[in-house]
Amino acid sequence: MNIKTTLLLMALGLGLGSCDGLLEFEPGDVILAEDAIQNADDLQRLLVSNYDVLANLYGGRVQIVNELRGPNFGAPDNSLDFTAVYNRETTFFTGINGGIYTDFYYAIYRSNVVIDNFNIVDNLDEGDRIRLEAEARFIRALCHWGAVKMYAKPYGYTPNNDHAGVPLRIAPSQDPLPRATVGEVYEQVLVDLAFAADNLPAENGPYATRLAAEAYLAQVHFLMSDFGEAANYAASVINSGAYTLDEDLDRYETDIINPETIFGIISQPNDFRSSWYRDNLRSDNTANPQLAFSDDFAFFMSLSGAADGRSAWYTPGSRALINRFNEKEYFNVPLAHLTLMHLIRAECLGELNQNLTTAVADLNTIRARAYGIGNNELMGDATAAEVIQAAREEYRKETVCEGMWVEQLLRRGAAGESITIRGASWDCPGMSLQFSNSETTVQGFELNEEGGCL
Repeated sequence: MNIKTTLLLMALGLGLGSCDGLLEFEPGDVILAEDAIQNADDLQRLLVSNYDVLANLYGGRVQIVNELRGPNFGAPDNSLDFTAVYNRETTFFTGINGGIYTDFYYAIYRSNVVIDNFNIVDNLDEGDRIRLEAEARFIRALCHWGAVKMYAKPYGYTPNNDHAGVPLRIAPSQDPLPRATVGEVYEQVLVDLAFAADNLPAENGPYATRLAAEAYLAQVHFLMSDFGEAANYAASVINSGAYTLDEDLDRYETDIINPETIFGIISQPNDFRSSWYRDNLRSDNTANPQLAFSDDFAFFMSLSGAADGRSAWYTPGSRALINRFNEKEYFNVPLAHLTLMHLIRAECLGELNQNLTTAVADLNTIRARAYGIGNNELMGDATAAEVIQAAREEYRKETVCEGMWVEQLLRRGAAGESITIRGASWDCPGMSLQFSNSETTVQGFELNEEGGCL
């Protein structure tokens, strides 16, 4: 195993079998610190159980729901919850968005319990305390950020980002909270990730590392259109030399760790970590899978032709079937990876109209893998506009099924571009998921507008 690679290893010698008492708590339960935490090992086990929750979220569930919000997937077959998301008609009765929302705050709550209870543990090494806090804040940041992207209008929707976001929980309390502003949520996410980047070790076995935090800082700043900071963080990860691009266009590996994974989830037989992908997208084990690519995405890919190796990811037809996960019963799920860092840096440099030579090199590295070395290269004298266009095209292709394209469209819409998503305005009612039914009991809580995008 490459110990520089950060993975969420579930039940792989991490002591999860000895922390059953911690894992019994349901999302709404209060963890009594004096009962659950007696020593440093208990803190570590509680933190590990939190990675487990994160894996349940990002083993394909969040990614698929985000793809259904965007233009890459076509209309679902059979699933009522998938159809509600696709039609932009979720309500607080829709189970899938309620479950995701609950799990985000389940992980946030546990992170806060870890952070708030160092004082009750005797003889806790200061280095361990800082690392535990950094890991907990890393997870808290990922969950607040994941939630605000799905349940609120994007950053930039209002000039001061004072539009309604999601509840901001930085203490282990179950007390009802109103929605913080999107600006407040993003500010806390950046503070938590900066703390993680400053205090996580370069190597941390299967857990979060400094470079994982920097990779997410690059992504967050990118969605904020803070292109200089995003490019700098992406460059830091790229220049570290800790990761190398894979050679075969398949980051979803079975039994081995892909060399470009900065942060991700490892799946084993029967652990169901990647089952959302396997059960809903594979086209080799069913003639009519629940989900397939949209006609729009199939047409977009057809423009590249068969010379693009990524064309093997789908089969054209009445439904553009997804082949990317075929012949795999389980596989590892990358969340932040080196390809993403190259694409972020390239577009950011284009937006800044700076160091375009570096941006072109980033894009040609990605294209060389897809088309073969020397084929379909971006010219060295490409303009900033050409770099931006190429970066966006490669981003959509490379991150398909990863749930990232819709947030790029929302970013661009908030920045003033005329963006439509499946025939509707990017900011229409229903584009944001409705909150969990639990929030309807909070007096004065502002639910999202419903009604779909007609």
